[in-house]
Amino acid sequence: MPASVAEQIKIRFRGIQDVKFASTLAQMTLTARNHEPDIVVETWMNSRLFVYICQQAPKPRLIKSVLKQNSKSSIGSLFLVDAALLPDDGYCGRLRDWQDDLRVMNVGAIFAFAIDEEGLRLIQVNMDETTQRNQFIVWHTLDFPFDAVAVRRREYQTNIRGNWYIGDIASASFKRRISDERARQRFHYRTRGTSPLESAQPEQISAAYLALEIEVGAGQDAVKEAFRNLARKYHPDVSEHKKDEAEKRFKEVQSAYDRIKSHRRWR
Repeated sequence: MPASVAEQIKIRFRGIQDVKFASTLAQMTLTARNHEPDIVVETWMNSRLFVYICQQAPKPRLIKSVLKQNSKSSIGSLFLVDAALLPDDGYCGRLRDWQDDLRVMNVGAIFAFAIDEEGLRLIQVNMDETTQRNQFIVWHTLDFPFDAVAVRRREYQTNIRGNWYIGDIASASFKRRISDERARQRFHYRTRGTSPLESAQPEQISAAYLALEIEVGAGQDAVKEAFRNLARKYHPDVSEHKKDEAEKRFKEVQSAYDRIKSHRRWR
């Protein structure tokens, strides 16, 4: 991997307010060469993040091995993938196994990078399942804002099954924007001749899971915990966010929780 890519991305990390430091120095504590991160990030909240820049398709077993190794030390993992390895904007069809693993890992998207005449660009490649099993519509967010970093522990029940520390570079405001776009049926976007979905309900349920920032199809305990955490975070009486913003997000969280409960017939 060209060092210039890692250096450019490292500089981007250093420009984020939450970041204490970012380095491309190899970690002496890691013994498996394939698991060495390209960038090491630490936040002012003392969270650590290992970033892996993929210019070749990562094998599913490598993804799972990285998650397992890093999570033992409470270190988050983040894969930034060369956009050339991912489906084009408007693609509709099946995903490769490693693409589906990273989609699940990042709750419906893959973080990617591209280099053109204007330099380095960061892209969020969104992947949403259609009413046909294992068929996805892909749409790119080309103006992805690289202005946040966090490490969160998440439980997964499919693909990368387990409890892992995951790196996140999407801000809360950006996630709300993506959630709104999903709720408005993004499939009106350019889809290269594919037909629109016959039913909106599966997409609405997927959007509800994503609004709770958890894996689509997560179990009852995971859904309940995600709702409680977000409800505490955004309740207007205690939230650190502006009142209007907190009220809007709290209503979104409550609505998403109610929709999932009704769909899954949970009491």
